[in-house]
Amino acid sequence: MAATPVASSRAGTPPLAARLGRFIAGAWAGRLPAEVEQAVALRMLDTLAASASGVRQGAHRGLLALLPGDGPISVWGTAARRGLRDAVIINSAVSHSTYFEDGCRYTGGHPSSALIPAAFVLAVERGASGAELAAAIAAGYEVFLRLGRAIYPSTVRRGFQSTAILAAPATAAAAAVLLRLPAERAAHAVAIACSHGAGLKEALKNAGSQPLQVGRSSEGGLLAALYAAQGADGAPGVIEQGFFKAYAEGARPDAVTRGLGQQWGIGQTYLKMHGGCRGNHAPVDAAAALAREYSLAPRDIASMEVCVDSVTLAAEVAEPANADQAKFSIAFSIAAKLLKGDAMPVRYTDAMLADPGMRALMSRIRVRADAALDEGYPDRRGAVIRVRTEDGRDLKYALDRALGEPEQPYTRADIERKFDLTAGALYGARAGRIKELAMALPSLPDVKALNDLLQANPS
Repeated sequence: MAATPVASSRAGTPPLAARLGRFIAGAWAGRLPAEVEQAVALRMLDTLAASASGVRQGAHRGLLALLPGDGPISVWGTAARRGLRDAVIINSAVSHSTYFEDGCRYTGGHPSSALIPAAFVLAVERGASGAELAAAIAAGYEVFLRLGRAIYPSTVRRGFQSTAILAAPATAAAAAVLLRLPAERAAHAVAIACSHGAGLKEALKNAGSQPLQVGRSSEGGLLAALYAAQGADGAPGVIEQGFFKAYAEGARPDAVTRGLGQQWGIGQTYLKMHGGCRGNHAPVDAAAALAREYSLAPRDIASMEVCVDSVTLAAEVAEPANADQAKFSIAFSIAAKLLKGDAMPVRYTDAMLADPGMRALMSRIRVRADAALDEGYPDRRGAVIRVRTEDGRDLKYALDRALGEPEQPYTRADIERKFDLTAGALYGARAGRIKELAMALPSLPDVKALNDLLQANPS
């Protein structure tokens, strides 16, 4: 195919796709900073924990039946293997299915499930080293986070899901690193991918099917990179003239380029220890802290008012009808934490929702928006809890951010414990070795051994 020349978005300024292409092509030029390598390894392990959570809840079954076949790539946590594209769709969707993966409050999205499964399966297919995979993941995070900052929160207010919209260009970037594409080809990979991410915020109200939009968008990004590697061209100005115009009002191009190549953003993402939507987590942490501070048992709570920002309230399901909707219920998440001691994904079941004790406590919890909390969003995504106790006390607890944010990060030990709790029973005796290899990812000669370990009950 004849190459399309790289045009300028304005006189003398290369378009954003071209600038990202140069960055992507240079991502393998040298070793990543040690802290970036460590962050990649930790998120690899965290993604495997999130995927295991999805498998334990059966999120893989329908997709395995829908996408039959065989291949070299493990469908994580199962005995199945699939070809490249189907493995991307399934592993990505399942990793996103319980909303237990990482995220970024400046994008409203979840980069790990959007791009790590695709980068991993391409690395397996190409026999790439762990260092190559780490560079690919780090580059994918940069594209996800930078494009996300440029369009958020406008994109969510317009009805789109950030994770799915950003999955395609981010995956294309990661794949371009593994394919060793030169700058112009990498730019075309991202440009093509900008048309292949699709997802609606409203779809989150049905968590049983919504993760497919992330899996399909990730597959779209992979195809875009492979197509660009064949010589296919994208529209050079598609980010400025298409992506931004479609997904945001007042997009901020400078968020894409500021510090590109010098500053790595992966450390901006948060990690989770609770299930459900991230918007639930500051309320859960604040309610738990208040209960600890005042030695409150659930029976001591006569009423609870939970104040959140308007973006968080927009995703709230006040009266969940099933377990999927409970993932977006702040009252359910708080009740699970206070009554059961945690709000892990295994708590989000129809049986738990029907539990009389849960229903009784949920009925005493009310959630509303507070304009004061909008003022700091998204730098702060906090919650204010007000409790009226049975003995007449009025108590209050305010929290600026949920735990696990960069300001209060979880440790490696925390994430290893998360993996043990979600994946230990799934992988059995191999779980310890999976943790070792995931945390040593940048030094692995290849990722085949890790891929093989991720197949549960292999024949």
